[in-house]
Amino acid sequence: MRYLALEAGIGRQEGDGSVTVLDAPCTLSQYMANGHRLGELETRRVLDRRAADEVVLAPITQRGAAMWGIGLNYHSKRRATGRALPDHPTLFLKSPSAAARPQEPISIPPTAPGCVDYEGEIAVVVGGHLFHASPAEAERAVVAVAAANDVTARDVMRSTRNPSLAKSFPGFGQLGSAVLDCDACGGVGTLELSTTVNGEVRQRDTGAGMILDVGELLALISRYVALRPGDVVLTGTPAGTGEETGTYLSNGDVVEVRLGDLLPLRSVVVAHRDGKHTHEESGRGRTWTLQET
Repeated sequence: MRYLALEAGIGRQEGDGSVTVLDAPCTLSQYMANGHRLGELETRRVLDRRAADEVVLAPITQRGAAMWGIGLNYHSKRRATGRALPDHPTLFLKSPSAAARPQEPISIPPTAPGCVDYEGEIAVVVGGHLFHASPAEAERAVVAVAAANDVTARDVMRSTRNPSLAKSFPGFGQLGSAVLDCDACGGVGTLELSTTVNGEVRQRDTGAGMILDVGELLALISRYVALRPGDVVLTGTPAGTGEETGTYLSNGDVVEVRLGDLLPLRSVVVAHRDGKHTHEESGRGRTWTLQET
């Protein structure tokens, strides 16, 4: 099943584009952080059924939740860049201040205006405590999957060789408000991921194209840190980013990341204005039409 994080609580994305509002005890981010499985939501009473343009989306993570990522985790990306498999994958932590609210634009930072890149990814939400976990234990702890855009300043990456700095500008942590029940999706490897820029398909792959699968990736991270319920892990991006094509994002571009039949993650690129970033107010009080593409 497909669920939505709403400011009013938890919604279910229906096949006709409407939203069923459920009688849930908390927000979706709190529900997952408390270790609940999404399938349990099917027993909740229906409060209301609303048109898509009547709902206001909310984040799927709580403030301060960790957002981990990995570099070079798709075979297609490795082939496109001509890089060899690393002896140890590059793991990074994206700053919590990078987390974008729903519909918050991608703001081009003044310190890195020329090489802002999109990275469509499958994000997984952790629903249990993981430390020194086996791949099987780690995979069982995944409670949901969502679309993500791991926005990256490539020039900062090249000059500093520090992925956390290149990926932690405000608004660079773009996460969809729609999640898929991982227990019912048939496995991450079956999910199709695609990214478009201004309607042009730039990336298309499936979770089966990962070098490290989800269980292996989470188990690897848990060798070094304790993953907590509500944390998010970005699982890597396939070929087709601006890094390969040399075509980066600019003011007015529209990036859309689709994961299966979930509500797409849609972001507008804006120029940095007046030396200020509108991270806090962007996306508040706005509605989203599920059919919008």
